[in-house]
Amino acid sequence: MNYLLFTTTRCPKCPAVKGYIEDNVDFDGEILDETVPHFMDEAKKFGVTAAPQFIVFDDGEEIFRGSDVAEIEQFLEQ
Repeated sequence: MNYLLFTTTRCPKCPAVKGYIEDNVDFDGEILDETVPHFMDEAKKFGVTAAPQFIVFDDGEEIFRGSDVAEIEQFLEQ
């Protein structure tokens, strides 16, 4: 499994989600915000229109998408 986490520097929910991911996710991924050069390309590719957006992939297939700590936590506990 791997993940992408889309955040923005002005998002009020993003720091909590980013902190939760950094502290609790034990598989590889990338955290992107609007300061990363390929942020918009990746956001368009995956249909991300709001932040935060946590997307998990298994063998290249999207298996989860969430935007708040409670739903991400529930997914990770499965």
